[in-house]
Amino acid sequence: GSVLWASFGPPLGREWLREIVPYYFWGRLSDQMYPDRPLPMLRRTQWEFAWNLTQAHPWTGWGLRNFTALYEAQTGFWFGHPHNLPLMLTAETGIPATLLLLGLVGAVLARAVLLLGIWSAVAPTKGGVEWHQDKIMLFAYLVAFGGCTLFNLLDVTLFDPRVNTFGWLLLAALSGVTYRYRTLLLWRTFKRRQKGRRDHECLTGTGK
Repeated sequence: GSVLWASFGPPLGREWLREIVPYYFWGRLSDQMYPDRPLPMLRRTQWEFAWNLTQAHPWTGWGLRNFTALYEAQTGFWFGHPHNLPLMLTAETGIPATLLLLGLVGAVLARAVLLLGIWSAVAPTKGGVEWHQDKIMLFAYLVAFGGCTLFNLLDVTLFDPRVNTFGWLLLAALSGVTYRYRTLLLWRTFKRRQKGRRDHECLTGTGK
């Protein structure tokens, strides 16, 4: 967030952040590090073009891998992607398909975060050390996948077999862990409902 604000944010706070965030990051991202670069090579130009494509065909998009041909026809510059995965998906597959994919991934992440939050509360008396180590591993998986996700806001790792495979393996691991311990998530939901019922009975005086 700080890097993005230092790169594209309004003047209020931007100059202060640029004193903290290294110039290499915000200068490269905002392309101020390369003032002589042609306009079509700027990320902002590519993002604006992808968003214009999305607005033109928001439901179905322009078809997979059509951003490259359309951008080259418009600007004369070849780029394999717009350096932003969500924008590429909305431009090529449409907003509904993009939201579906992001929703499926987001559901896995949400379950993993919820599981991480209740992990200590359900730790067994025996094997507590191993249980704590498992929590640290789950946290590490979340941080790693979160890093891959954020990176896709500035690039598209889909076309890098190494990073792409790593990201899908992390997501598969998170999905497997949350499925394995799905009973803990159900237990959390049951406890919340039970607490809510008790609170309601106390407020209404209907409790026994």
